[in-house]
Amino acid sequence: MNGNGTEWVDEDLPIPTYLEHFNRGYLIAYCINGFFGTQKGTIYLNDIIARFMITFANLEPHRVKEKPNIKKAGHYSKKIYKLKELQALKSLNNKRLIPSRAEQYHDFTFWAIKLFCEDLIKQQGIVSYQQLEDFAYSNFEKERSTLRAKCRSIYNYYFNRDFKISGYKKKDKEEVMATRIEHIKKVHKKRTEKTKLRIKNLTTGLMKNEFKKVNGTWNISKIARELNMSVNTIKKYF
Repeated sequence: MNGNGTEWVDEDLPIPTYLEHFNRGYLIAYCINGFFGTQKGTIYLNDIIARFMITFANLEPHRVKEKPNIKKAGHYSKKIYKLKELQALKSLNNKRLIPSRAEQYHDFTFWAIKLFCEDLIKQQGIVSYQQLEDFAYSNFEKERSTLRAKCRSIYNYYFNRDFKISGYKKKDKEEVMATRIEHIKKVHKKRTEKTKLRIKNLTTGLMKNEFKKVNGTWNISKIARELNMSVNTIKKYF
């Protein structure tokens, strides 16, 4: 995906199992504890992938289906993560209204789910089976076995086509760049606010006196070590 290779830090994610920079963008991979050889496991895995795609949506991420080759140029650690360690990933939005475009079709339920699926692919780049099922259950009163059959059919159709939508064209380069610049501004603002809040919490909390010198002034170096920040960063926002 695009970016400078540190965006996972901004999203409060742990260190990737593997990270490799390219001329344009970079690759990150996480080794996750679990067995994904069954249909249920595949659905579970795609749910996780969808969360990654949403979290980094503004960086134009792309799925890598194969296990990446570990290269000397990359950064590799033997860490295996449990899903709870990736809780910072954005959640999947399942609470959506039925697309009005579905009203023109005879099988309204099927097309409502299908068009909902396409809307998600346009937004996320990928969709999870669970999103389709949750949407169907919350909007229709048909037997659940019927809804599951429709969801499976639609999900498998796009899964087998690598989540490509016929005739759909992505945003042009200028639109993408404008979105990316706006995202960078928001990330910088969020990071600044978070840094200020961490410093404030430390210097106004119950242990604040632990970070003062004998003469009553703040021990900037000690604060920096405690927050794992540079001295210059503390001085800038203190």
